[in-house]
Amino acid sequence: MVLKAQALYKGDCLGIFAPASPVRPEYVRRGHKFILQAGYRFRDGNSLYERKYHVAGDTGTRLKDFVSLLHDPEIKALVAARGGYGSMTLLPQLDFELLSKYPKIILGFSDVTALQMALWHKIGLITFSGPMLAVDMARSETVNSELLWALLSGAQAESVNPLLSAYLAGSNIEFLRPETFSGRLLGGTLTILAALAGTGFMPDFTGKIIFLEDRGESLYRVDRALTQLRLAGVFKEPAAVVCGDFALSNSDERTLLPNFLREFFSTDNFPVLINFPYGHTPRSFIFPQGCKMQFACRKRKISLLESPVS
Repeated sequence: MVLKAQALYKGDCLGIFAPASPVRPEYVRRGHKFILQAGYRFRDGNSLYERKYHVAGDTGTRLKDFVSLLHDPEIKALVAARGGYGSMTLLPQLDFELLSKYPKIILGFSDVTALQMALWHKIGLITFSGPMLAVDMARSETVNSELLWALLSGAQAESVNPLLSAYLAGSNIEFLRPETFSGRLLGGTLTILAALAGTGFMPDFTGKIIFLEDRGESLYRVDRALTQLRLAGVFKEPAAVVCGDFALSNSDERTLLPNFLREFFSTDNFPVLINFPYGHTPRSFIFPQGCKMQFACRKRKISLLESPVS
């Protein structure tokens, strides 16, 4: 079963929640401006500015805020304020049966990858890997606004496909086995995906187009996380793997990463893209988690095969 949220319309209200690390008010205000300028309204969660240790309030507080916004009939989409750390602690306490009755757009990435993978695995909800309010939206020039609102509003494929395809045009992208492939897109931050292995919240990646990115890790940690996913069977039969931006902490290691990735996937038989513009990078690719797309690598075209919203 695949669940799709209702499409956004101008004037709809977006709920802002903090599932992970604490947020700074000045960045939240900048994100608010981004939403208003796009023609939408917003409502902050009741505990948006809570803090306990390194997270935005204890698990119960963050969970209550998330569920409250989800149940509010005026809220049409939920936007994560930021990532960092903390989303994974919510997973054991989520009532997935209840969540399936309130399918809404959920937008975020980075640490929010954990929440998105669990929602797809448990109830088949399509969510959106994209900009967060107090990070990307607070620096509006770093967001591909046209693609974002087109996806969330259910724009026709004829208008969305050129926006998607523009991401395959970059000369820096390297194609290993550059075939045409299709499947449902799943993925996000590499170390979060690796941490989900064996938890019961990790989806099946068979036949999926797997997206990977990360930020601030060392090469050996990228190696360890990829190896953990391989040992967990994630790379057994995917449709393809798309490696985005990793922004390694050591600048000397950044030049080594492409060759490392070539070697890591050298014995596989599925297509691999390296240096695709997705991740903690300006104007990152935005995609619906669980939605079907086709990548025609030689033609440099990406096509929606279904609408990500109802």
